[in-house]
Amino acid sequence: MDRLEKIRFLINSLDQIPPCTGCGMRWGTGDYECPHCGEDLEDNLFRWAEAVITNISTE
Repeated sequence: MDRLEKIRFLINSLDQIPPCTGCGMRWGTGDYECPHCGEDLEDNLFRWAEAVITNISTE
């Protein structure tokens, strides 16, 4: 898997986060816009995933 594929895999894996054991709330995924103001968040998600992969790779 190249770096871009790893980044996309990580972003697409967010829906695998288990729901809250207290109330059942699930992490919302697949939406790349802020639910509050509508701003596009794809670049933010990409930078976050890239940083996570970088940190994992250096350990």
